[in-house]
Amino acid sequence: MSVTAKGKGFVGQIHEGAGWYCFPTSRFKTITLHAFIINELNREEAAFGAILPHVLQRGTSKWPTFMQMEQTLEELYGASLRAEVGKIADKQLISVHLEIVNGCYLPGKPDTLRLGLEFLQEVLDHPHTRDGVFPKDVVDQEKDLLRRQILGLINDKGQYAATRLIEAMADGRRFGLRKLGQVEDLDKITPHALYEYYQKVHRTRPLILFAVGDIDPGIIEQFMQKYRSPTPRQELQSIEAYTPHFHDRFLTEQHDVRQGKLNLGYYTGVTLDDARYPAMMMYAGILGGFPHSKLFVNVREKASLAYYAYARLDAMLGYMMLGAGIEFEDFEPALDIIRQQVEAMRQGDISDQQWEFTLRAFDNDILSEEDSPSQLIGRYLESVMAGGGLIGEALRQALHDVTPEQVKQVAQDISLDTVFFLTRKDTQAKVREEGLS
Repeated sequence: MSVTAKGKGFVGQIHEGAGWYCFPTSRFKTITLHAFIINELNREEAAFGAILPHVLQRGTSKWPTFMQMEQTLEELYGASLRAEVGKIADKQLISVHLEIVNGCYLPGKPDTLRLGLEFLQEVLDHPHTRDGVFPKDVVDQEKDLLRRQILGLINDKGQYAATRLIEAMADGRRFGLRKLGQVEDLDKITPHALYEYYQKVHRTRPLILFAVGDIDPGIIEQFMQKYRSPTPRQELQSIEAYTPHFHDRFLTEQHDVRQGKLNLGYYTGVTLDDARYPAMMMYAGILGGFPHSKLFVNVREKASLAYYAYARLDAMLGYMMLGAGIEFEDFEPALDIIRQQVEAMRQGDISDQQWEFTLRAFDNDILSEEDSPSQLIGRYLESVMAGGGLIGEALRQALHDVTPEQVKQVAQDISLDTVFFLTRKDTQAKVREEGLS
């Protein structure tokens, strides 16, 4: 699979499951390296993928302890290392991120790109082991931290409600799985089992290295040659848009909460690689992307029914989530106003001010990405995983070419999948419900 996004900056490709993309630029005085191992999410291994990056950053063969790794990073001109797990649609991303000062700005002009790549390779390829497996004390510590993270999701009620909505819409499909896995799966993680899992994903899963800085792309390409073996890795599969299983379904869940969380999931059928995506972005921006948008103004400001209100697109799967924090008794009036705003978009009810303010807001967002290597990498990674699509300046120009009629056209195909309401246990709000176990 070879993917090229329509936007300036990155060069590179992915072939036989190993890829590289480089953004050569003199804008930054640092070199940013992000390596991603890309997994298909599945219930049995999600917790393994969530814990692995944190174990990898705890020590290597050359630097067995976290303290030794930190000391080495300090000697590398104050370089920083971060390992984490992410999720895009039905993919789990195991990632290691390194940032180091570009040697051309240092006395003697040391080859910090080479030093950074060597450090990154040590973390990816030579983790610290004892008796051929990961150290038990490290695994146990990281399991405890992961357990706290998983259990702590309920403490962020807004994020919890959004997660539960996606799980409901997924209806058992992989994009509804949580990137951290489930608490009950942690007991399966032993030093031996985790090391076997590492060996499997390290050898067989798609691996992509992104690099941003004033560097030669040829060096990145040469470095990635070592990850191409006679037995190719799995090919990176483009993400497929989801298809709705439900229509206008209402679900509730009761918790000890102080504020109701209302979330609505809509099917759009428009993904990043779709020619209609810029029009879809304008739709979501005008509806609920910014403080001037319809949801914020009408639900929060005029009716005083919400503490917040937003619209958020999933460019990978082709759905849109609307969210609002409301008083429990305001469920019906808030839902009615939200649906009125969706209908107004379907009718093409967009003011000149809403249009102009939304364009300016997107201009600011896209241009600000140019100042962040991590955001540059993030937007290009999405494009690679979507199989293409507009990014950066090309996307900004496309947004300016969108017409109100095009926005009205995409609005016709948007349909409500599921409404999820997180409410308190003793609420008297009138809620049509089927229940969610």
